Amino acid sequence: MDISVVLATFNRDDLLAKTLTSFEALETKGLQWQCLVVDNACRAETRRLVDGFTQSLPVRYLEELKGGKNNALLKAMPLVEGDLVIFTDDDVVADPGWLIGLWQGAQRLPQFDLFGGRILPMFPEGLSPEEGIDLDDGFTRSAYVIADWDLPEGEIRPGRIWGPNMAVRKRVFDAGFQFDPDIGPSQSTNYTMGSETEFLLRVSDAGYRSAYIPSALVYHQIRPNQLSIDWLRGRAYRQGKGKAALFREFDHYRHWFGVPRFLFRKLATLFARTYLYRLAGNRRNYYLNAIELGMFQGIYAYYREKSRIRA
Repeated sequence: MDISVVLATFNRDDLLAKTLTSFEALETKGLQWQCLVVDNACRAETRRLVDGFTQSLPVRYLEELKGGKNNALLKAMPLVEGDLVIFTDDDVVADPGWLIGLWQGAQRLPQFDLFGGRILPMFPEGLSPEEGIDLDDGFTRSAYVIADWDLPEGEIRPGRIWGPNMAVRKRVFDAGFQFDPDIGPSQSTNYTMGSETEFLLRVSDAGYRSAYIPSALVYHQIRPNQLSIDWLRGRAYRQGKGKAALFREFDHYRHWFGVPRFLFRKLATLFARTYLYRLAGNRRNYYLNAIELGMFQGIYAYYREKSRIRA
């Protein structure tokens, strides 16, 4: 088999329906492929939804009772048959040339084993982000999963491969690499981000190389609640936890109560600035400070949780 598409879903049937509908329009002539949908909520409604596409797609429904996106992905891996394993999310709309774009790109680049394509936002019809949100800001682009690098096809750093449009040669998994179930989206709203990043960095450290295939495109469905600064601040919190867990760049600082000492002053300053910018009506600076505050709150939370475990 050429391709296995794997995606996890959790109680988002409206989005998943759009994703699977877009798969029906994929250009797959000459390709042998399968699609494995792993339901982490184990809902009868989701099973019926996926089963409704079995006449038009080579799709199979699976359930994983243990919470967490990576646990769901691990459920699918023993059933993967394709030489190229493509990972995506339950909130994408695939461009018709997406699948064949990744496949043909991987054939052109035999020296690479990890691949990423383009991801563009699909905002709700008639709605736009809250005033102050800067769509050119690096964090905002990350939060909305906008992966549109001004680069030709070829080698990239692994951090530029993002989950909704990611492909890995099966031989990487055959070599024993798997996803870490303790990182990534879960039922908790305060989970540690970095599921794909942790995997990609670990695999890259083992010598596997990454490439960008800009001809492979998916769109990320942005939901109305994600247009608010509050939602983006929550995203920053989770990203901060993931940054602290993956890169450990704050471990060498002096600690108070298990937390890097500088964080106490940093958080106090950011709380004050964010409040003052909000009072002054400076929406752009309010947004930027709120995001930085959320990020450092996540870093603080990571160290506090870690210190409690040690205690």
